Amino acid sequence: MQSINTKLKQVNMKKIILSAFMCVATLCASAQNATINSKFGDNWFIGIGGGVYEPTVGQSVFADMRPEVNFELGRYFTPAFGMRANLIAGINTNNAIGNRKTNLAWYGLQKTAIDFTNVSLDALLNLNNFFGGYNGQPRPFEVVAAAGIGWGHDYSIVDNYVTSKFELDFNFNVSEAVQIAIKPAITYNFQDNKQDLSINSSYLSLSAGLVYKFGNSNGTHNFKLCDKKYTQSEMDELNGRINSLRNDYENRLANANKTIKDLQDALAAEKAKDKTVIVNKTTTQLAPVVIFDKGKSVINSTQQPSVKMIATYMKNHPTSKVNIKGYASPEGNLELNQKLSIARAEAVYNMLTKTYKIDPARLTKEGLGPTSEVFDENDWNRVCIFIEESK
Repeated sequence: MQSINTKLKQVNMKKIILSAFMCVATLCASAQNATINSKFGDNWFIGIGGGVYEPTVGQSVFADMRPEVNFELGRYFTPAFGMRANLIAGINTNNAIGNRKTNLAWYGLQKTAIDFTNVSLDALLNLNNFFGGYNGQPRPFEVVAAAGIGWGHDYSIVDNYVTSKFELDFNFNVSEAVQIAIKPAITYNFQDNKQDLSINSSYLSLSAGLVYKFGNSNGTHNFKLCDKKYTQSEMDELNGRINSLRNDYENRLANANKTIKDLQDALAAEKAKDKTVIVNKTTTQLAPVVIFDKGKSVINSTQQPSVKMIATYMKNHPTSKVNIKGYASPEGNLELNQKLSIARAEAVYNMLTKTYKIDPARLTKEGLGPTSEVFDENDWNRVCIFIEESK
């Protein structure tokens, strides 16, 4: 039994090694990417700027124009794709307010310094890197498309509404970390339960500002290319090797699972196998035995059928008397093992008398301490055996 347990541990260890090997192979596959993998704290940026906005439909061009300020915080996940949170605030510069619902005229008195605010979450697509690839450093001039959905609040008519924004960012990289950005955009306001992009409920804006890119773990402020560049033939060869390793892993895993099942079946068969040992040639040992876990005197559920078999036998042979002999395996403290053997015999005795109602006068019990002679396997010497004295 001990050798079967050892084999099970060895097979499980092989499974762990195979799994770790496949993880390494997967990481090697991802090394084919153009850039080194980024950490969560990499490729973040912050920006601030200002500009002007006016309703798309108004009295005339520039007639309803007002200033705005904006703030943004975001991160690029790849050289081409990123996300940002954007806050825009329109500034009230006179005592008139625009009718956000019709955009027909400016009227009324405005008492707040802020005309409106819009907070949005925008998706970013660097068109240069998406179509032209990333060369390891930003181009002097880049175009980024942005689209997002947000939440607007109009202070003049005290109204909240959903917004949708579309923007083009023209970025000039003045250094590795700093950009100058010019951003024309159109924002649609879904007021009065409107559910379509209506130009009558939209405004145009044009802003400019500075963007700062924080330093990364790779020592730069941008994505960094892998030192090794693979040709297509090299990538095909690597993919072939990875597929071969994956197939080999699956075959080995299937074989390991089969081996584990076979060993588990053998272990179960050994545990269930009845052992008959002649302890004293003048007495008869009944076939069932009760095996205990190491250091335990509790009869587990797998061994209870053996006790029931003895009870059935004694009921079928009402004149028989049985001696319960408890043992412990030889390893460990001698005094402790002696007490353990007594407790095991007591546990079997109690189950026969209390659970199966066997007359205590027909039973004797004794703890014989540690032994290595009942069975060849030490694990099985943690046992109680049954000696029939008469019928």
